[in-house]
Amino acid sequence: MMKSEHLNESDSHENRLHHRETASHHVHNDAVDQQYPPSNGHGSSNGPTTVPPPSPKTRKRRSMNFWEKTSGHLRIDVNDNYAKYGKKRVKKNMRLQSYIFLGTICIVSFVLGFIWRKYFAGEDLRSTPHLRHHVSDTTPQWKPHTHKTPPNPYSKLESKQQQLNDNKNKLLIPRFDTRRYIASWEKNERNAALGQIGIKHPKSISLEGWNFPIAFRSFPYARQIHGPIKNLDSDYGGLTYHSVKNEEIFGRVIPKDEEDYIVPGGFDPDSIEPEQSLKKRNAKRKETSGAYPNFDSNGKETLHEDATFEELRKYYDDDNVNVVRKANDGVTKEPRACQNAEFSHFYFPTCNNFHERDVGRAYDDPEKLVNQRPENELYVKYLAHGYYRDVWVMEDSPWIWPSRYPKEKHQKSSKKYGVENEERTSELVTKAYRSTAMKTLQMRHPFNDEQFEEVQLEAVIMERMTKSPRIMDIYGHCSYSTMVEVVPIEFEEVAVPGEGYEAPEDVKKRNKNGLRPYNDFTATEKLGFALEMAESLADLHGFEDGVIVHDDVQLCQWLHTPDRQRLKLGDFNRATIMQWDSRKGEYCRFNNGEAFANYRAPEEYAIKNLNEQIDTFSFGNNIYAMLTGLWNFYDTDDDEVVQTKLIDGKLPFVDSRYRDRSFAEKKLIELMEKCWIYDPDERISMFDAVTFLRKAIKENEAHTSSHEYGI
Repeated sequence: MMKSEHLNESDSHENRLHHRETASHHVHNDAVDQQYPPSNGHGSSNGPTTVPPPSPKTRKRRSMNFWEKTSGHLRIDVNDNYAKYGKKRVKKNMRLQSYIFLGTICIVSFVLGFIWRKYFAGEDLRSTPHLRHHVSDTTPQWKPHTHKTPPNPYSKLESKQQQLNDNKNKLLIPRFDTRRYIASWEKNERNAALGQIGIKHPKSISLEGWNFPIAFRSFPYARQIHGPIKNLDSDYGGLTYHSVKNEEIFGRVIPKDEEDYIVPGGFDPDSIEPEQSLKKRNAKRKETSGAYPNFDSNGKETLHEDATFEELRKYYDDDNVNVVRKANDGVTKEPRACQNAEFSHFYFPTCNNFHERDVGRAYDDPEKLVNQRPENELYVKYLAHGYYRDVWVMEDSPWIWPSRYPKEKHQKSSKKYGVENEERTSELVTKAYRSTAMKTLQMRHPFNDEQFEEVQLEAVIMERMTKSPRIMDIYGHCSYSTMVEVVPIEFEEVAVPGEGYEAPEDVKKRNKNGLRPYNDFTATEKLGFALEMAESLADLHGFEDGVIVHDDVQLCQWLHTPDRQRLKLGDFNRATIMQWDSRKGEYCRFNNGEAFANYRAPEEYAIKNLNEQIDTFSFGNNIYAMLTGLWNFYDTDDDEVVQTKLIDGKLPFVDSRYRDRSFAEKKLIELMEKCWIYDPDERISMFDAVTFLRKAIKENEAHTSSHEYGI
């Protein structure tokens, strides 16, 4: 049964093959009949004679795979259907024709472009006249002498370096030998100069045609008359320059009048004789306003004592001298000639030190970063700010200080400094030796000339006061920024803990059973701190080149050094260098305008002319704050109320028990009252205050010793 089924399958398979070949044969015969129609022996198609079809051996037999892929359906290849689609070469012929057409277009374009470049390139096709070049047929044409480009002396070196770069490192940069380059350049210049020897050059060019009238003047044409003929541009023209020696010399002569024999414009000697003597004329000039100035024996102009404002302004025609109308009292109309101190212009910016710093990562704490910063980067940290500026602490990398850096951790102690931020202060004390403080102007303030001059003035003063151990050192200045030393311990936070304002009832209750200041200073420490502050202000007022007024005396302007051995004064952005009155021989007072806050002298709030004594009054406020641990007017924080009291001559309340509490505090109250004298001319000077405090310290030591030994 299985065998019969297999035979049936085989028969059906042979039948399918036979059917396929038969169908293919009929289709092929139809195509052949269309391609080769029947014809007679003479080539006509009328006869019954037919051309036999091609032999079956020439036909390509289709494979079984093709039959299986078509699922038994008959498919005819396009190239096999000649009757419908024609020959296989039709498509190739069309492609060849396209190539020939494109090639012809390219050749024609090339020929046309060549013709255009040869005959029309560089020519202006507009209708403009063309001038013919004038070239003599007999005269040899002059051509400029040219030299060949000198050989590159570095060719071998560059090729060798390029070979090294290709073989080893692609980032190597060829070395530039300056000495060799200069020697080569000088050699080429020398050879060029030697090559010009013996060569004839044109001497001059005569430009003709310029002497014609304008109506007949053609465009000038250049013609060379000396030396070898140069191939000149004929379009330039013919201007002719005549030598001066060929022209007739003329002079401006005023002819005489034949009748009077007087030269026009001349004076009659009899008519210029003075009517008055020289002595009388000089006396009259002195009486006349705006007369000739007086001169001394050296020929220098002098001023009389009663010179007016306009006379002073003309006499001191100098930007360095400020002529004002009123005297120092601000009322009397007596002009002053206020001259700037010479050192006020000693300005030495060091901007490179600031450009080396980077404050872009100021809040990166090295101990808290996941990826530690490289040791060669500076550690920058935002510290604090005032009204005008921000303060940044910038540390040197530890590897710069190999001997001191390992000891930092051991030097860091748990000692309390009495400030608000003990941790920050302790860190600053440890790292102060390799740190600096940079002050920058806050962005909320305008960057104008006024702000720039204030910062510049601070830099000038700190640079001049470098020799003083009581003034903060400056390391650099640029534009609106300064760089100073780090003095880490805040003095104000220790002297006045907390806000510094208390209700009178609370203060009275606290001192009911005895005085209890709000700070922890001893009487001897208060006396020493007062002397250090007075000495620093005396350094400013007694500067040898001119008086310097701090103009912003507060406790916060003093800082303690890391060893707590000295107080240092800083922040001079409001300071003033007093001007000298060259006419009166005294210092010119200045005016700051309207004053603010509640810590200044009464003359500042009264808008009067000021001098260095305003620092003395504010120094008295500092003594009060150290003495009590409170601000001077601790019962109110209203600035207007305090200003009104000071203008009216009212002073802060001082508990009389401080006079009997200790000898040192008694002396401090005496000095404070001298600093608070209303009239600045009667007020004690800082020099006398220093003398007073030094004497008080010695007396206090003797007084303390006598109490210890029961004397």
